[in-house]
Amino acid sequence: MGESVRELKELARYQDLFKNLVSRDLKVRYRRSVLGFLWVILNPLFMMIILYMVFSGLFHFTTENYVAYLLSGIIFWNFYAQSTSTSMLSFVSNSDLIRKIYLPKAIFPLSVIASALVNFAFSLIPLFAVFLLTGTHPGSYVVFLPLFLIQAALFSFGVALMLSTLMVFFRDTQYIYEVLLLGWMYTTPIFYPESIIPHHFKFILYLNPLYYFLTLFRTLVFTHDAALAANIVIVTGLSVLSFSGGWLFYNRYKDRLIFHL
Repeated sequence: MGESVRELKELARYQDLFKNLVSRDLKVRYRRSVLGFLWVILNPLFMMIILYMVFSGLFHFTTENYVAYLLSGIIFWNFYAQSTSTSMLSFVSNSDLIRKIYLPKAIFPLSVIASALVNFAFSLIPLFAVFLLTGTHPGSYVVFLPLFLIQAALFSFGVALMLSTLMVFFRDTQYIYEVLLLGWMYTTPIFYPESIIPHHFKFILYLNPLYYFLTLFRTLVFTHDAALAANIVIVTGLSVLSFSGGWLFYNRYKDRLIFHL
C-alpha cells in the first residue's frame, strides 16, 4: 500500500512531463490532418448524421429529443472507447523511454486519458450547438458536468491501467478488447432507447457500468431524471472501484513490465 501511495505522489512531481505527454498526444492525433483539431467537433456530428439517417425511422417517435439523445451517446462512447483503446498501447509504445530512465509508468496511460478528456470537453461544443438548433434546453443539472468528467476519467483510467499492463504480457489483449468493445457498444443504449429491451434481458443492461455513466451524462446535459442523486452515487462508486482495481493490478506487476517490453 505504501508503494502505491508513493507512486501517486510521484505522478504529481512529474507534472511537466505529464503536460508534455498530453500535448504530444493531442498534436500527434491530428498532425497530418488538414482540418486538425476541428475533427473533435466534426467527427461526432458526422456519426450522428449517419446514425440518425439509419435509425431515426425506428426510434425518432419513441425517443424524445432523439437528436440530442443520439449525439450525447456518441460523444460519451467515443471518449471511453478511444481513450481506453489508445492507452492500452501506452506502455508498449513508450518502451524505449521506460527502459532508459526511471519514472512513474502510470503517467503514460494517464496522459492518454487526459488528452481524451480534452477532446471530450471540446466535443460538448457541437452537442450544445445542436441543442440550440433543435430547441432542446440543457438540463438544470448541467453545473455538475465537471464532476461527471472527473468520474468518467477516473473510471477510464482504471480500465486503462489494467489493459495497458495486460498488453505488456499478452499482446493478444488488443484484439480481444476490440471484440469486447464492439459487443459492449451494442449492449449500451447509445442509439436505441432502453425501453425496447425486453424485460427479461434488462439485467444485461444493469450489469453494464457504462449504462449508468451514459444515463447520468444525459441527465446532466438535457434530461430531467429525478434519480440524479442515486445516479451520482452509483457512478462515483463505479469510478472508485475501477480506479482502485486498476491501480492495484498495475502496482502488482509494474516492476515486471520492463522485462517484457
